[in-house]
Amino acid sequence: LEIPVLQLMGALYMGNKPLLKPTEKVAVVMEQFVRLLHHCGMPAGDVDLLNCRGEVAGDFITSNPIRMTQFTGSSEVADHLCVATAGKVKIEDAGFDWKILGPDVPDDPAAVDYVAWQCDQDAYAASGQKCSAQSILFVHSNWRKAGLLDKAGALASARSLAELTVGPVLTVTTQTILDHVAALLAIPGAELLWGGQELSDHAIPA
Repeated sequence: LEIPVLQLMGALYMGNKPLLKPTEKVAVVMEQFVRLLHHCGMPAGDVDLLNCRGEVAGDFITSNPIRMTQFTGSSEVADHLCVATAGKVKIEDAGFDWKILGPDVPDDPAAVDYVAWQCDQDAYAASGQKCSAQSILFVHSNWRKAGLLDKAGALASARSLAELTVGPVLTVTTQTILDHVAALLAIPGAELLWGGQELSDHAIPA
């Protein structure tokens, strides 16, 4: 909800009538949010909701007098929209976010605990399904000696599907993820801190 709601409410507050097109995989979430706005008093005509595949939305954008498009997603689609709309698009591209921790480690163990917690949150909060999620963490060996990786691994391993602190990825298969993990572990010196196995005891479709 975070990104589309921020964009939608900003457009509404500035007096626009937005046309909201969420990804079709989880469109029901945004539909329910729009229903919530109606319940809270927003006039039904203030927002239009478009539920369709991306290709259909693209055709709609280029064949109607839409003044500006706000897009969050892949670089490939962003490039296409830039050309198709003659630049009338604002892009929030998918990110690959790094965190780099240098040689200076705080003397206070509580500070190391906090850094480990923050690394875990940046990577796995919202099940990691944010374009701003931490993609990779580079740490100096001093942090390893201070126990940062063990602490981060312990925090991550405490996440569970039952508590909704970890969840499925809708657009990538489990086997693809496992193959990726195996390829990373083939790099000399690589090791697995937690996970690396398929979730069990759930009814999520394959």
